[in-house]
Amino acid sequence: NEYKSYLRKMALKMVSNAKLKLLSRTLAMITSEGIKDGNLTFLHLESRSSCLCPTCYGKFSKQKIVTIHSKDVKAIEIVKESQNYLKVKWCDGHEGIVARTPQGYYGPPPLTDAIEKYYNLSLRYHSEIKIWDRPDENTSKFWSYEDIANDDNAMRDFLEHFMRYGLVFLRNCNINTLPEELMENLNLTPLLATFYGPQDPVIHKPQPYNHAYSAKGLDQHTDLTHYNPSPNIFGLMCVENNAIGGESTFRDQFSAALQLKAHRPDLYEILATTPRRHKMNPTIKRFRHHVTEDPVFVEKDGHLYKIVDNAPNFDDFHFISNADLETRKKWWEGYHLYREYTRDPSMMTKIKLNPGDLVLVDNWRVSHGREPFGEGPDTKRSLWAFYLNWNHMQARLLDNNTDESLDLEEIDN
Repeated sequence: NEYKSYLRKMALKMVSNAKLKLLSRTLAMITSEGIKDGNLTFLHLESRSSCLCPTCYGKFSKQKIVTIHSKDVKAIEIVKESQNYLKVKWCDGHEGIVARTPQGYYGPPPLTDAIEKYYNLSLRYHSEIKIWDRPDENTSKFWSYEDIANDDNAMRDFLEHFMRYGLVFLRNCNINTLPEELMENLNLTPLLATFYGPQDPVIHKPQPYNHAYSAKGLDQHTDLTHYNPSPNIFGLMCVENNAIGGESTFRDQFSAALQLKAHRPDLYEILATTPRRHKMNPTIKRFRHHVTEDPVFVEKDGHLYKIVDNAPNFDDFHFISNADLETRKKWWEGYHLYREYTRDPSMMTKIKLNPGDLVLVDNWRVSHGREPFGEGPDTKRSLWAFYLNWNHMQARLLDNNTDESLDLEEIDN
């Protein structure tokens, strides 16, 4: 009886708090522009367009059913209010429900909390990411595959770290399992296929057609960023590695680009405004004439958004034939200085990948490379390279992997 009494008191307290919170809000009102609800103002058309009633919004599809409305539609009455919703009547005779809070529109916590905390990070806003110019514990941090596969909170920490630093590592991946299956188990698939397929075996070969399969060092580069659509995320999983040397290297190219901008803004501007044509590897015949044009630095809203830096695929003849002499002189001056900043070993994270290790790289921001390694008859170095789509990882970060059905019945309770 005491326990039941306690539960009754707690329930009454929760109801009381909810009522006080609701009463503390400014009551919504209709104005000439639309519906004013506290700090929010819905234009008349916006209120009608965002209606969540079963006629306008699919409960299971979570998509709008009715999307086009008369531009002259107006809200004429607020029928009822609740904590998260307004019941509204419009001049076209429709009566429906409009969300007045993030929880009402997106769903209950923890989804709403995740959106508030991670949304700007998932869009790669510079105010949220950590641009690094020196390696530290954050640029070489390992997670256990089992931990993130079995714990949503650990998974979210893992994804947050990746988006913030552009680089993250996993240990204890099953080397007998393909990356596609490993990523599917984390709800990060499908993989993004390129002309290499969904996943590419990077195996040491004596006479390879691709430098990645050789024992030579690989200069810092972003992978297929001239490809359309270009891979957002580059992944590499080690299956076997007894080579002497061959450490993987990683560099935050945003940092290198911003160094150039600070010291020589004129050269930065050249690399940000002069498109370079790229061509594909001629040994892959059906892609020989796949060409694209991009500047090295791609900006969005005045900030760096993407680095397109894959020098082996520059179409130099097109550049020589089409760009004027002074532009080319300035471009090469800027590119060489930028590459000096890129190659600075004190600014790189260097790690030797062992069997079961997996690295994910923000391919639009962080470059990767490789130190040379010793080549002998017993040398074995085998890895899987693959690509992921940023939007899939974004969805996984914002999703708590549960059903976030909207509580539209709240307005009638």
